[in-house]
Amino acid sequence: MSIFTPHIQNMIKLYREIGFKLKYLEDNLIKFDCYCDEHDYKNINLSEQFAEEWIYSYKTNSKQQLDKRVRTIKYLGKYLNSIGIQAYIPKYTIKSDPPKPPTLPTKDELLTIFQAIDLLTPTKKYPYRSYLLPVIFRLIYSCGLRVSEVCNIQINDINLNNGKLTIWHSKGNKDRELYMDASMLNLCVRFNQTYSNILPAREYFFQPSYEIIKFKNTYIDNTFEKILEITGLINKHPIHPTPHSLRHLFACKSMEKCLKMGYDFNNWIKYLSVYMGHESPQETMYYLHIISALVPKYAEIMKKLELVSPFLNTCDYTIPLTISSAEKFDNGGTSSYDQL
Repeated sequence: MSIFTPHIQNMIKLYREIGFKLKYLEDNLIKFDCYCDEHDYKNINLSEQFAEEWIYSYKTNSKQQLDKRVRTIKYLGKYLNSIGIQAYIPKYTIKSDPPKPPTLPTKDELLTIFQAIDLLTPTKKYPYRSYLLPVIFRLIYSCGLRVSEVCNIQINDINLNNGKLTIWHSKGNKDRELYMDASMLNLCVRFNQTYSNILPAREYFFQPSYEIIKFKNTYIDNTFEKILEITGLINKHPIHPTPHSLRHLFACKSMEKCLKMGYDFNNWIKYLSVYMGHESPQETMYYLHIISALVPKYAEIMKKLELVSPFLNTCDYTIPLTISSAEKFDNGGTSSYDQL
């Protein structure tokens, strides 16, 4: 224990009580507490020198990770000051490098990826993953979800009568509602009918087992990477696709369809921005540059657009379940799930 241990524990308890999503913060606070103990820091006031030493004691080239440490000290400093303890609060942030353009799978690559996902077999830790992962990855793609969002879907968050999906406390602590298309809804209904017999009274829609109530983001990411290795796609691109590439692809295909059909793009992008949980349409506009590079014929159209017909679920790749995967939900029948 360090001199800050009781204050850190009370801070974490307070943040939980007010509904603050701790994410990286709790882990970093514990690391800071251990650092104080290891370095025998006895000053109840948090000095700038010691705080900065902890921030940069982590050897990494990731500006994002360093910025999380800066933000951790900011939160801790503000809390300590609020209870009458003098503490340093950094007045800077560490900006990440501009993101590199994502790698988007081609139609053939996407089919190959999903066929491999459908052939995944059970493991000792995840005995039901062959039921779960084919639906999880299709939902990420067909609704443009973040990995964390699909992992956190609880039973009551999904309405299997009308296809409404509620996402709680996502990026920026934002909530939103969105609708699945008919084929995705059909797949979720069939999955739920089957999986409810395997895991009755589960809390999460995609709950791996009673022992593990939800998937970690890293497991979904690592599984996707293994799929790329299995299919030989891991080294096909300078930067290999990730599960988040499916979200990118959803946005790009939606925009491409809007441009192709001649819809009012200024309205369309506003709907798409809300659907994807972006802070503003300007954040969604990022995908315009990707579309322009991938589909040059749309470049001139985009130059005329200053900003971003009602948004509909529009992904138009056909990714049917393989027969082996469909049998899990249809008792031997083929899949009626036709389009993502």
